[in-house]
Amino acid sequence: MYLCLPHTCCIILFLKDLPLAWHLLPLPSDVLVLSSAGIIREALVRHCGDWLGRPPSYLGSLVSHGGQDLALGGPCPGWRQQRGAARGALARAGTRLGPLLWLQGQELCEELRSHGGAPLDPFEVFTFHTCSTIARLLFGDLVPPPGELRAFSCCLGELLQVWGRSTVRALDLLPPLRALPNPGLRELLRLVQHRDAFVEAQIRRHQECPSPPSDTVLGALLGCDPGVQGAPLSPLRLHMALVDLFIGGTETTAAALGWAVAFLLHRPELQARLRAELRGLQGPPGPGDTGRLPLLQATVSETLRLRPPAPLGLPHCALRHTSLGGLPIVAGTILVPNLLAAQQDPVIWQQPEAFLPERFLSPGAPWRSLLPFGCGARSCPGEALARAELFVFLGLILREFRLEPGPEGLPGLGVSPGTVLRCPPFRLRMVPCQPPGSP
Repeated sequence: MYLCLPHTCCIILFLKDLPLAWHLLPLPSDVLVLSSAGIIREALVRHCGDWLGRPPSYLGSLVSHGGQDLALGGPCPGWRQQRGAARGALARAGTRLGPLLWLQGQELCEELRSHGGAPLDPFEVFTFHTCSTIARLLFGDLVPPPGELRAFSCCLGELLQVWGRSTVRALDLLPPLRALPNPGLRELLRLVQHRDAFVEAQIRRHQECPSPPSDTVLGALLGCDPGVQGAPLSPLRLHMALVDLFIGGTETTAAALGWAVAFLLHRPELQARLRAELRGLQGPPGPGDTGRLPLLQATVSETLRLRPPAPLGLPHCALRHTSLGGLPIVAGTILVPNLLAAQQDPVIWQQPEAFLPERFLSPGAPWRSLLPFGCGARSCPGEALARAELFVFLGLILREFRLEPGPEGLPGLGVSPGTVLRCPPFRLRMVPCQPPGSP
């Protein structure tokens, strides 16, 4: 079937039952769609150096200031320095992750409790609290006020939605359209300006503080942390690294949390089992409790299997002639890792379209075929953070609330094209099932 999805900047031919498919449209470059975990790993892990490039994108260049970010930038020395600095800063700041997630999770539950069990759309709440988690990790005590942060989290969501509009994405495929007025493009540029103004204000706040916190991601990137080696990033690389961490840690995590809640509304008996598992734990769940909460960990993994946040990842571009699956590939070929199809491959997964976290509790679970954040040198640097957020937040929600459908009934579970794979809007009731904070 044909899918028009924004990740590829083009219309591609998707053959779900084949691991490898070529497009059949007259595009500037060959487009190769990979729909098998094995061949995705072959390309992005075994031949990672061949596929480090990103294809040129008019819109991508606009939102990343010419490819100065981690996600869309090409493999130049500045990008390599930026990637190493961001990964190192996240690893060092990760020592604060447990207490930070507990604090943010308590605030999340307090906001949900304030609705008194009335129907609510959870996505905006989830988006704000995932954004707040990233802000605390990046800025520490210099985190912006809640109102400012909430407006910024809304800006990020709107930016991705506008970017995903077909009338906007068409500018990548059909350059002559760029000469015509485009209200969507104007809106996109306005949101980028809002995004950049917020990030610049946080950097200035940190730089002007007499005693800025050093145990933060921003402190490490600015060279305030004495344990971090290497030259500081250029101002634009620093700015765009923070932008990427915000986008990757806000919208995608909130979307996955929304999917988890939607799936669990369809399986109340699984909710009860998860709640029993959580009550067997002494205290609230933390990032280090995955081994003691196997069903909760399996639920997170199954959610990410069925609904990876970016179902087609980001496109790669061959930097040189290479081969894949025994076929010769010319330099400049665009590769699209179809994570959604690979993680529902019936050869690997029994009942591939069913929500069955129990599949991950068996000793032979195919963990290597689970690739929700991609793989290889260009995999998502915030994967560990996103998994920890999902684990802790979902655990706290299930520990303190019983999830019930809203007046409209059970949510739909269908997927639709978009920059981030969101659940269709729905409302639910979160009914407190025990006093706040009780064991």
